[in-house]
Amino acid sequence: MQARPRIMHVLTSLGAGGAETNLLALLREFDHQEFEHVVAFGGEGGVLEPEYIATGVTLLKLSRKPLSLRSLLNKKEIIRLIREMPPDLLHCHLDLANLVGLLAKKDLGIPLLMHFHGFGIVPSRILPGKSHMYKVWNVISMLYRYCDKAIAICRFQYQFLERIHITKKKIVLIPNGISFNDASLNKTEEKDKYNFISVGRFYPQKDHALLIRSFCELIERVPDARLLLVGDGPLRGKVEEQVKALGLQGKVKFLGVRRDIPELLVNSDCFILSSSWELHPITILEAMKAGLPVVSTSVGGVPDTVSDGGTGLLVKVGDQEALTEAMYTLSSDRVKSRSMGVNGRALVEKEFNNKDVCKKLEDVYREMLPSESA
Repeated sequence: MQARPRIMHVLTSLGAGGAETNLLALLREFDHQEFEHVVAFGGEGGVLEPEYIATGVTLLKLSRKPLSLRSLLNKKEIIRLIREMPPDLLHCHLDLANLVGLLAKKDLGIPLLMHFHGFGIVPSRILPGKSHMYKVWNVISMLYRYCDKAIAICRFQYQFLERIHITKKKIVLIPNGISFNDASLNKTEEKDKYNFISVGRFYPQKDHALLIRSFCELIERVPDARLLLVGDGPLRGKVEEQVKALGLQGKVKFLGVRRDIPELLVNSDCFILSSSWELHPITILEAMKAGLPVVSTSVGGVPDTVSDGGTGLLVKVGDQEALTEAMYTLSSDRVKSRSMGVNGRALVEKEFNNKDVCKKLEDVYREMLPSESA
């Protein structure tokens, strides 16, 4: 038995995905004096690997490629590697990692904590645009009932966790958080233009087409409004064509993938999200940290974060008129806009701080660990 209980986090890879980036931020905040953290993953040369190494945690490669259903055929080797660095508790992130956790729990008897960052438990009919493979995960997720504890990141997930028979006593609500230990950024000199900013992949889920149509209507009422789109993806070309067809080239800017998002946020005026579905997007937390009000569709865990009328404005999914009106309300009243941004900054620092997320997770670890380990 280790001097410190060993927590083994399992990830699909060390690529720049949401769960991977989120865990990296948490590893910078955990109390490493109380718990030893090991990160097990699949693949080589993940873009986040240097940053994981910099946290001082031990890395354990489980397979040559990112974890997949095929890689689980090599179950014996995966279990052998885990056995060589035996954890006191497994903390699994996302669906493939959950399956590794189930295998290790069965073979090694290790307590299993599943962290539901993703959509594998949500029926595919609720998520338009998901692939047929996603339906397979809906079936596989029925095995998740055998975990010892489950972390939900928003209340929206409760109904689906219960659907796969994870009992209420196993579920712990710990929303995503963000870190506040980075250097603060200064806003540049205020300009006449009102800048909306949206950060996200160009995928059907994000519904950029709706956002562009709404923004086109807004420009007729607020000619000085601008829209910044950060990200890339398969639908970017179509959205660029839509912008040209509507004559918005001078009003909408495509910034691509950026590493200076905090700077872009702090020098914008309002964050906007037009998604047809989400869980608990960290991009909204980052925007609120930067002091921006949020205009968003009322999806998933967004209402857990954005107070309608207090820190932003919520609209129904697909409601173009309501989205335009919300954008107009804030861009035409900068006092209200700034006030909501101030409220949002205060709220996210108080309730969505990664230091507190880590403390809550450590409480779960203590509860799950055998008394002689904790």
